Amino acid sequence: MAFFDPTRPSYRANPYPALAQLRRDDPVHWSAGLKAWVPTRYAECSEVLHDGRRFTTDPALTEGARAEAIIAHRASAPLGTVPTLGTTSGEAHRELRRIVNPVFAPAAVRKATPDIVSAVGRLLERLPTGEAFDLMETFANPLPKQVMLGVMGFPETEADHLQRLLSNIEVARSNPRSVPATMAAARSAQAEAAAILEPHLAGGPSGETVLGALARSWDNGGGMGIDEVLSVAAHIATVGSDPTSGAIANAVAALATDGETQERLRREPRQMRNATHELLRYDSPAHITPRFAAVDTELAGKRVRRGDAVLAMVGAANRDPAAFPRPDEIDIERDARRQLGFGQGEHICLGAPLALAILESALSGLVRRFTRIELAAAPEYGPSIELRVPDRLLIRCE
Repeated sequence: MAFFDPTRPSYRANPYPALAQLRRDDPVHWSAGLKAWVPTRYAECSEVLHDGRRFTTDPALTEGARAEAIIAHRASAPLGTVPTLGTTSGEAHRELRRIVNPVFAPAAVRKATPDIVSAVGRLLERLPTGEAFDLMETFANPLPKQVMLGVMGFPETEADHLQRLLSNIEVARSNPRSVPATMAAARSAQAEAAAILEPHLAGGPSGETVLGALARSWDNGGGMGIDEVLSVAAHIATVGSDPTSGAIANAVAALATDGETQERLRREPRQMRNATHELLRYDSPAHITPRFAAVDTELAGKRVRRGDAVLAMVGAANRDPAAFPRPDEIDIERDARRQLGFGQGEHICLGAPLALAILESALSGLVRRFTRIELAAAPEYGPSIELRVPDRLLIRCE
């Protein structure tokens, strides 16, 4: 396909016909507009996500103008040169994950499930019956944020403020186009967040929270200074909420147009756990997962040069009929655990068990609370091409 533009409004509304054509016509496509390779088959997307030697998450480890710009930005950005979960690899990445893995392990998530269910219940009580409302504003956005505040383990009186400070830091250091005012605000946020957190780290918070895990590493001579603590905390506190909000919204939008599946989940609630993977496969909020060629290599016979961007098109891979027969149908009995919405390889999503628990609790609560959920208007998607998350989702429930 000579023409492929994921910024078109029609693509945002429904990308899957265009992706199916691209997968048939040119499954590893060079997009001149995106200046990137776009693999759309499951096999190649999985290959890119698995092979951290050939395809890195960190463009600074490659070469060319992009790498030079990233290196220059990090030199001036707050915490810009401090290792992050998103950009490290190998042993450095494994060490960072080891520190916080217990917080997101299935056993810890099971302990947190009653709190998730309670948060769902509080938000459901506020939702109206019989009139249109925006699910994003009232439910899909606040739920993951509320859960993450508890998982982070910030002091209750300072939790919201710390979240804003860490968000300022993450936005500035992850965006090479950050303006001077954004950078200045992030430097101020770094100093303020450090002043708030250091006494709590020294006190050694208990419990399976992110702050508790970081405090234990701090206390046990794990080599983490305040900048390393802030780096990990900023990454975790800011990267997980939007995809989880999108997972809730996309799943609700899918069920709202599939009354048969919606009703079946009311009759057979035991199917909900399996349905979460299938709904993530059907319309994943992680639409594109970017990687960068760390070496000269080939992908399905195409010559990929070191420094090239490779956009693993998760949305297309999850609809690849070679991996998932009848991919445009929702089948809640399908084993969709291989879906790529959480990535693969060493950078598979740290918070996947928590995100699944939030999604399952949210959908279970909604189908129990209401006898019918329908769209009041088409979902409105923002400009991001990496995340497929509605800005606005009007629904009506009975």
